[in-house]
Amino acid sequence: MDSFQSQTRKKRLTPNQVRLLETSFNFNNKLDPDRKSQLAVQLGVPPRQVAIWYQNKRAREKNQSLETDYKMLQVRLENTVSHNARLKEEVERLKDELSKVPRFELG
Repeated sequence: MDSFQSQTRKKRLTPNQVRLLETSFNFNNKLDPDRKSQLAVQLGVPPRQVAIWYQNKRAREKNQSLETDYKMLQVRLENTVSHNARLKEEVERLKDELSKVPRFELG
């Protein structure tokens, strides 16, 4: 790695920096320019790194939400399929019962 690459390489955020970003994000997940500058100064990182962290955090939350929704839909589908199978069994049982009832002709 040459000296230019080592100077531009971003350092990982410390746990305290992440905590501050999380707190700020939980208060408001949108980042206005003033807040971005303020956080960058507080954290001692470039404003772009703060913006990217927010962008990534929103993407992670969206993915987690989609995964949760998917799991809930899977459970609902399984329940619906199971309920459908029980209803089909009930229909067959009732058809069988109906076939045993003597038929009366009117008229």
